[in-house]
Amino acid sequence: MASICVAAACVLVAWPGAATVSAQTDEEAPADSTSPVVAVLEGPGGIGYWVVSEDGTVEVIGTSIFPAVGEDPEIPVRVESARVGSPGAMGLWLQLADGTEVALGDPGPEVDLREERALGWLSGVAIRQLLKGAWWPDVDLACTAELPRAVRIGQTLMTALTEREFGLAVEEARDHQIGGIMLLGGATPFIGRRIDELQDFADRIPLLLAVDEEGGRVQRLRGALPALPSAASQAGDRLEVVEARALRHGDAMFDLGFTVNFAPVLDVGSGPGIGDRSFGEIPSEVAAYGMAFVRGMEQAGMLPVVKHFPGHGAASADSHVELPRTASLDVLRQRDLLPFSEAIASSNAAVMVGHLEVPGLTGGLPASLSPAAIDGLLREELGHQGLVVTDSLTMGAIVNRWTVPEAVVLALSAGADIALVGNLDDVPVAFDEIDRAVLEGRLSVASLDRAATNVLRAKGLNACTLVGRVRGNFNTIRDR
Repeated sequence: MASICVAAACVLVAWPGAATVSAQTDEEAPADSTSPVVAVLEGPGGIGYWVVSEDGTVEVIGTSIFPAVGEDPEIPVRVESARVGSPGAMGLWLQLADGTEVALGDPGPEVDLREERALGWLSGVAIRQLLKGAWWPDVDLACTAELPRAVRIGQTLMTALTEREFGLAVEEARDHQIGGIMLLGGATPFIGRRIDELQDFADRIPLLLAVDEEGGRVQRLRGALPALPSAASQAGDRLEVVEARALRHGDAMFDLGFTVNFAPVLDVGSGPGIGDRSFGEIPSEVAAYGMAFVRGMEQAGMLPVVKHFPGHGAASADSHVELPRTASLDVLRQRDLLPFSEAIASSNAAVMVGHLEVPGLTGGLPASLSPAAIDGLLREELGHQGLVVTDSLTMGAIVNRWTVPEAVVLALSAGADIALVGNLDDVPVAFDEIDRAVLEGRLSVASLDRAATNVLRAKGLNACTLVGRVRGNFNTIRDR
């Protein structure tokens, strides 16, 4: 049990996931109870929290390392001293033995929000959730729900822009109307400067900066970085060479300001629209080479996005032109899904869902718009808990039947987190359609909140650090 005190009241919480929470006054607290919690800070590696007690002990209540329930690892960092927060603050700032400062509570409206906050500082929203005994997956989700709806909607949209158009996205970046940008076309050596400028405007919620950097004929950064071989030509190399090459290239991409690589292609086969973008025809080899590429990118700090789920390699057509059909679901399970299963099991890669009709699964819909494909096959059956991105919703497979705003709502309803739209002209109409769909019940609030939370996690952000502190258009026209 941990005793958490706020003002004059204490709450006893069992970690992890207390079934009950019983309030007590200071006088009622048992003599042998643990010291009051004085801070909650972000755990190592991202998602998760440490509870810091008054006596300097640190208790893990969930981290991205996923410690076993009941495990009590030794953590050497202890609280050295504490000081009162800035004017209007509710809590304490703590000085840890390693020199890190962390803080508890909401600083209140009188604090200058331009001031840099210490790592791990959480809003009062997170504290309330922890007092209720919420386990870590629920804490940041609950905080996301308290963000303005406009901010949540914006996180689910990614627009495709040329380098010259980056400067036109200032307003969308500043007001959090988009969650990210995909580079369209080529790049110049000045791309890094343009990315830095946009991220300055984005401020507290940085953009995901994505690019198709597969190698070979699909290398958008050819004008800024050295050549990268195609997947087919890399398939003859040793796996360690592929991994090292991906690491070097990922380092260079990261230095330019990119955070997401829409690669590698894990499609088995070189059918229409794929060709030399695939590592080959044998599932085990595609998985091995694809995972070597993924490991290199992850070591460089990039988020790799494996594609095109559930497998485009043997599909009947090019989805840029029309909606292709794949083999039956039973065949996909024996062949096309194997590399994706490997990526889900052994990496933190995101997944791009393709516009592919799967007999026996999608019921005539493309997988990118199908709940059975995303929430069912990808998330429930294969266990993918990370980011899910659609392929571009401006491709022929989609626009031959749906408008972009219609497709965006269908994709989010199916379980996607980010809808990849066209240029900036698509953003306001897609934004408005999401807002309308939430109001009319065509898109659940829970689906929107889950998607926005997954995007924020992919950015390394905890929603609890953002509540009440994001700039821009806080409300949509339909907020009541």
